[in-house]
Amino acid sequence: MENFDLTYAALLFPAIPLMMISFGNRYSSLSILIRKIHDEFINKKITSKDKSASRYLSQLKILSKRLKFVKAIQTISAFAFLFNLLSILIGIFNNSYIPGLLFVFALIFFCVAMILFMVEIQLSSIALQKHIEDLEEI
Repeated sequence: MENFDLTYAALLFPAIPLMMISFGNRYSSLSILIRKIHDEFINKKITSKDKSASRYLSQLKILSKRLKFVKAIQTISAFAFLFNLLSILIGIFNNSYIPGLLFVFALIFFCVAMILFMVEIQLSSIALQKHIEDLEEI
């Protein structure tokens, strides 16, 4: 990567924060939904013997997985952003292979975050399907 151009890093620069904002919003939505289910579970005094308890628990299991994925995506995206920033910073002052290498790491982190994003979308779809199943039984 002797010919590393700062333009490469500049192209990725706005994408990572946009993804982080998107997942910040997803995290907020998840937290609202978990709190809502928690309140319903507690206020209705649902026990593990109730039929609806298994539905709530299966939804919470999926939501817990989604929460872990969102947290991992945010963390990995932060690393991607950090490496991207470092590649720009070092690229300004240094003309060695280091900026290109840091940019490669930023791309890898961003790719991992995107893969986790796709998995989280699948989990989200499963959770929504649980809600649809609940409505179909009414």
